[in-house]
Amino acid sequence: MDIDLREELRKRDELLAGYLKQIEIQEEFIQKQKEMIEYLEDHISKITDIVSGV
Repeated sequence: MDIDLREELRKRDELLAGYLKQIEIQEEFIQKQKEMIEYLEDHISKITDIVSGV
């Protein structure tokens, strides 16, 4: 029975590690999306300035 408990804990730990890795990847993806949004906002602002000046 002790071996079964250890195996279940090992499986749980692997599952949790996988979840944590997935969260890290999602956080990186969200950060890249934020950077892209800032980049686009900056360019939209520049284009708006150019169009307003015409």
